[in-house]
Amino acid sequence: MRRLATITLVAATAACWAAAAPVAAEEGLDLPLRKPGQWQLTTAMDEGKGPRQSVLTMCIEAEMEKKTVLASGAEHRANCSTYEVKKVNGTTIVDASCAYDQRTVTSHTEMSGDFQTAFTVKIESTTSGAARGQPVSVKRTILQEGKYVAQSCGDLQAGEAKDPEGRKVMVQ
Repeated sequence: MRRLATITLVAATAACWAAAAPVAAEEGLDLPLRKPGQWQLTTAMDEGKGPRQSVLTMCIEAEMEKKTVLASGAEHRANCSTYEVKKVNGTTIVDASCAYDQRTVTSHTEMSGDFQTAFTVKIESTTSGAARGQPVSVKRTILQEGKYVAQSCGDLQAGEAKDPEGRKVMVQ
């Protein structure tokens, strides 16, 4: 069960970043890119039963980071009826309403920090609709804090992360 919880939070970590990754119409990036290198990511996800926390060390590579942001922007443009990005007092705010299969995800994301040494991403979302023929309504809060550790990723490859026990997973 611990392994499943770790993988679930790893997926939430990737979703946390991808959910807030729009692209400007002129192909410029609306969001800051994380500095390449090793990052420590602390993610807390709460779906109404109390937060579950995960700490991962992740390797960010510049080109992969850019491609992830661009792909996420394309996905959001294809699936979201509402997708608004604005910057207020140094914080990037993304409001979206997106359809996936038989579900709708409405989200509010706030991203702050310099993304060179540290950042914070907070996502509040509601998923509603149906899953496997059953009605679904899930309110979720994801809070991720990232701290830059080093230029070298050590034994991690680009897009790879490891938990405090040293288990590795791909997240990008």
